Formats: sequence, C-alpha cells, structure tokens
Amino acid sequence: MNKGNTSQLITLILLVLTTSLTIMSLDLYAPSLPHLPEYFGATTQMVKLTVSLNALTYGVGTLVYGPLSERFGRRPILVGAICFATLCSLFCTLAVSIEQLIVARILLGLALAAEGVLVYSIINDCFKGKDKVRAFALWGAACAVTPIFSPILGAYIFVAFGWRANFAVLTVIAGALTLLLWKYLDETVSIENRVVSIKKICRDYARILRSRAFLGYAVIQSTGVGYFIVFPTAVPFILANQFDKAPEFYGYYQGGIIFMFILGTLATRSLVNTLHTDQVLTLGVSLVATGCVLLLPVSFLSAGSLPALTIPLALIAFGNGFIFTTIPSLAMDATDSPAGVSSAALLTIQTTLGSLTSVTDSVLPDGDIRQLAMIMGVVAAVAVLALILKGKSNPETVLPVNAH
Repeated sequence: MNKGNTSQLITLILLVLTTSLTIMSLDLYAPSLPHLPEYFGATTQMVKLTVSLNALTYGVGTLVYGPLSERFGRRPILVGAICFATLCSLFCTLAVSIEQLIVARILLGLALAAEGVLVYSIINDCFKGKDKVRAFALWGAACAVTPIFSPILGAYIFVAFGWRANFAVLTVIAGALTLLLWKYLDETVSIENRVVSIKKICRDYARILRSRAFLGYAVIQSTGVGYFIVFPTAVPFILANQFDKAPEFYGYYQGGIIFMFILGTLATRSLVNTLHTDQVLTLGVSLVATGCVLLLPVSFLSAGSLPALTIPLALIAFGNGFIFTTIPSLAMDATDSPAGVSSAALLTIQTTLGSLTSVTDSVLPDGDIRQLAMIMGVVAAVAVLALILKGKSNPETVLPVNAH
C-alpha cells in the first residue's frame, strides 16, 4: 500500500470513529429514555425533547461549520468541535434536572454538527468519482456497526450503573477521539484553496439553493435521517409501554434494524457497478416507500404484534442503506460550490427537516405505533415527491455501467 492510500485509510478510520461518536451520543442513552420521566418527575414529551432538540440543533449547526472549514481548514474546526463535545457530554453527566439535560443535549448537538458536514467534506476532498461512492459506502457500513452495539452496551450500563454512566462513558470516548484527531488527522484543504470571502460563501449558498437537483437529493436524504431520528425517539417507549420490554431488548431490537441498513449499504456497493447511481437511489426510495405503506395497516390491524411491526421497519432500514450511500455523492456532484459549503447545506437541510419527525413525535400526545406509522407515511410521500421533482441527473453525477 502506497503512502497516499495509507493516508486515505487513516483518514477514513478517523472519520468512522468521529461519526460513531455522534451515533453513540444518542444510542448509548436511548434505552434509558422510558425511565427518565419518573427519575426527573417530568413528562414523556419533555424527555423526548432531549432527542428532538438535539437533532434540530445538529442540523442548524452544520450551516456554520461548513463555511468555517472553508476559511480555517477542516482539521482545526473538527478537533475543536470534538473537544467541545467532550465538555458537553460531561455537562450531560452532571445534569440534575430535565431542563439542564435538555440544554446540555442542545449544546452537544451543536458541537457534533461539525462531524456531519466535515466528514462529507473530507471524503469529498480525498476521493473522486466511483472511489468516492465506494468510500461513502465503506464509511456508512463501518459506522452502521455502532448503532448495533451501542444501544446494547448502553442498556447494560444503564441497568448496572444508571443513565449518567452512559454520558460518563461518552465523555471518555470523546476525549480520547479529540487526542486521536489532533495527532493523526491531516488537513485536506490547501491554504491557496481556502475561501476567505463571506460574500462568496453567500453566493455559493444561493447557487446551491437554486439547484433543483441538489434540493431534491437533500430532501430525499432528510426522509432517511427522519426515520433514524424518530426511531430512538418513539420505539423505546413503544417497546417499553406497549410490549413491556426491558431496556436491554431495545438494544438488540435496534441492532437487528441497523443490520438491515448495513445490508442495504453493502448491496449498494455491488449495484453501482451495474446501474447508474440514480437508479440505485430510485430503488432505495421505492423500498422505503413500500415499508412505510405496509406500516400503516400493520399499526391499525396488528398493533399488538411485534413481528408485524418489525417487518416494515426493517424494510425501511434496508432501503435507507441505498439512500444514504448514494445521496452524498449525487448531491455534491450536483453543484460546483466548495465542498464545505455544499456539505453544510446538505447536512443542514437533511438534518433540520429530518428532525421534524422526532419533534412531531415529541409534541404529539399518543406516542404509540399508529402515531409512528402516520409520521412515516408522510415521510414516504415526501421522499417519492422529491424523487419525482428533482429532475434528471447531470450525466456526471452517475457512474458508468460496469465501472470498476
């Protein structure tokens, strides 16, 4: 392996670890959610806000980190943000009221927003063409392992030591990652290519927002993000309250759902060799829509059947494996704006819109399977509509047939 390939591999490993930290910031904590209303003497809706507002802040924060990384470089912004995330995790550990925990989670979302936009930007900096799609696929598959084991680990930590211990573990992991990034992450934007004009950044954002294709891809991605945000908001309560399952069960249940997502990402890596990337995306949206359509009758006719609930949820996860792997490359190639700015716009749109699923579940009173099914029904309709309205892809945004 030559030096360039070794550097790319190290960078990709660091990005996997960084994204895994973001995933763990929710998944370690999710199994304890149904027990926090009693602990804090708070409503279920207030506890759910620790998830939904965290996601909303994450989405808004990406809009800031992209331009900052174009001006000051990827490395210092990412290292500084993960250092801030370490402090925010400690704040979560020490929170003594639900209000303090909500504030701490909001700040943690703001800190970890750098991860989303800078991971996209750095991969875009380091890889081109079909290698970029494959890098996103490898990154997605590797990161997908984290939500399999982290809720299981989080459940056992919660049962043994309480919910605070989950955030204590997160604090240690974030601190260690800060040191690794500081020591091993290389800068991927040269000084001469850095953007220094705020006016130019604003023009870049304006150009992005005029791109029908880019907006379409971002909205489609937001539906996938919406599923994976509403899942830990709604499903722990559904399993605990409607199926009387222990916290450990949620960890294994989410692990099975995420395994289906991993299968979707792996299938994408094979399909991009024989199909245009946009065709693979269309297949993914179709699978997600099918799962959402199945979820509606299941929720009304088989509300007491866990297997009946699981099948459409697994199908949605599998289809999202196609979406998450193809969208970043397609969206980034749909605009000629700098990677940091286009990544920030993509992440802001997808996470802000996606978090609305969790916000909706947090403010509505029922919190049952039917509520989740209706939310996902809207998600499916939005995904299909965005796929139709985005228009045809530029030829440069698809991979050649039989690419190797």
